[in-house]
Amino acid sequence: MKFRTASVGRAARFALLAALGAGCTNAQLLREKCPQPRDPKAAAEAPAPAAAYLVACPDVLQVTFADRPEWDAVAVVDVDGRLPLDEPGAPRVEGRTLEQVRHELAALASVVPERVSVTLAAPRSARVIVYGPVRGKARAVPYQGPEPVIDFLNRVGGLPPGSKLNEVYVVRPNVAAAARPQVFRVNAPEVLVDGDPRTNVILQPDDQVYIGETRGSSLSRLLPDWMGTVYRRATGLLPDVWWSLSHPKPPGAPPGALGLFQRSE
Repeated sequence: MKFRTASVGRAARFALLAALGAGCTNAQLLREKCPQPRDPKAAAEAPAPAAAYLVACPDVLQVTFADRPEWDAVAVVDVDGRLPLDEPGAPRVEGRTLEQVRHELAALASVVPERVSVTLAAPRSARVIVYGPVRGKARAVPYQGPEPVIDFLNRVGGLPPGSKLNEVYVVRPNVAAAARPQVFRVNAPEVLVDGDPRTNVILQPDDQVYIGETRGSSLSRLLPDWMGTVYRRATGLLPDVWWSLSHPKPPGAPPGALGLFQRSE
């Protein structure tokens, strides 16, 4: 019994010493500025596109006509850039905003735009890949239009405790533009604390976001399950409410946890 007590005491002291240099300041800042979203999965995948979102194949659009409900449809943008509707026609929608698509359909139907509704049912044409600190997983998030990277990460739950805020980067492959890749460093503390937007890069389709991991977060993944739980709770770097979002869920994880960062195959 004495041996066990001594071992636990040594483990606790080890965790405390490690926490001093493991990014506790980051964890405290994240708890204050980026609280855990109520539903990270819904926030990432429920369509709420920016007005500047450009429709492309294979986005799914829902179209309704106030005066002709029999024309209502849910359709996938085809490879030729058209929306394949029987009525009032199949307009070319590639590269247009939802508002522009609405006006085009209204013109085809010979009605005012207010009598037509066009919404994004499922954004499928582009993704933002997020590499986060939770067990080294990658996550593909539907792109929903231009959005500052820190706002995006906060919205979809991509900045859990354990994130190393001086190591946040956006990589822009520029494949479609046939140009060299670009790398942007994001000064997350300045964005979060000072409200300085200069490095808060506006995301583009197919951008990749890399978030560094604190030493304490890395250490927590190397500890046995029982010690890892004690360590995470003691340091607050990767508390159980965030740890449960990784995959697979550890023993004792709360029910209903979502797979925030899924394993990259």
